[in-house]
Amino acid sequence: MGGRILLLGAGHAHLLLLRRAAAIRRRGHALAIVAPGPFWYSGLATGVLNGERAPEEDQVDVAALAARAGAAFHRGRVAGLDRAARLVRLEDGTALPYDALSLALGSETAPLPGAEALPDRVFPVKPIANLWALRQALEARFAAGRAAKVVVAGVGITGVELAASVAGLAARRGGRARVTILAGEGPPLRGVPDSAAGPLLRSLRARGVALASGRATAVRADHVETTAGPLPFDLLAVATGLRPPPVLAELGLPLAADGALAVDARLRSPADPRVHGAGDCVAFEGHALPRAGVFAVRQAPVLRHNLLAAVEGGAPRRFRPRARYLWIMNLGDGTGFASYGPLHARGRLALRWKDWLDRRFLAGLGP
Repeated sequence: MGGRILLLGAGHAHLLLLRRAAAIRRRGHALAIVAPGPFWYSGLATGVLNGERAPEEDQVDVAALAARAGAAFHRGRVAGLDRAARLVRLEDGTALPYDALSLALGSETAPLPGAEALPDRVFPVKPIANLWALRQALEARFAAGRAAKVVVAGVGITGVELAASVAGLAARRGGRARVTILAGEGPPLRGVPDSAAGPLLRSLRARGVALASGRATAVRADHVETTAGPLPFDLLAVATGLRPPPVLAELGLPLAADGALAVDARLRSPADPRVHGAGDCVAFEGHALPRAGVFAVRQAPVLRHNLLAAVEGGAPRRFRPRARYLWIMNLGDGTGFASYGPLHARGRLALRWKDWLDRRFLAGLGP
């Protein structure tokens, strides 16, 4: 009798695993996935925000992908876990059995106090669909001939890319946007070599993007409270950092200090070798890897092998993360910035490279 493999969340690793579902079925196992809706791909998210992409280009229909793979799809979210009975409980009360389980629940933006009261004006970078909502809010103001004071909280790679995208959308739509990046209290673009960070920030200033000191502490009706004083805004994009989904604390599994699911070198929970995890929601051997999709993509083949090992009694494999990885920013003006370790390049070729990589990933999930 075959085993039941259950995937919680539609992260990169799980989507790639669905593409290999036929091989899992041939071995006699059943596969099911739980997700709340379509998957929004982070690689094209800023392309949607800056007007280069239509929102439908950035979405994967998880239900359709599961159907093509011969896997069961359950629309919903996890609420609880009974490891003794090997049952997962969803928010609607549905109970799903499993013999091997994997969690790829992604991450979410750490909330700012007061932001929940302004859902039409405050846009956390995650869920990714929020960036499409931000674009719609900007386009509505531009269409009405109104300028937009846009504050981006966070001056990391994501915050800078968001600010560049808003400036790019304004240029494409003929709108007026006064964009300010709230820099926090540390160095801007942490992790980017100074030789590259300085020119990137100067290029944004040349496009009208300002840099303000201070760290966001709360959101009010017409301004952001910061450690350097109030900063007025019409629309606020929040990129102050990511955290694991709080639901992980409800599952009775060991967690890292930041609330991420603890997994060992074989992507298994130290409390239960049948429970696995991948992507942004896990802490790998006690520490969080950079929250970048490339790690989940590389985890996918190891995860597939180890889930099969869990139901077949085979030997699991180790995941060995690479010290270096490629990342590319879309700067919203037809250019990109690519970085790999100490190497970096900026220009149109970098953006074309990013476009090719993103299209290849999404094409791999298509029919």
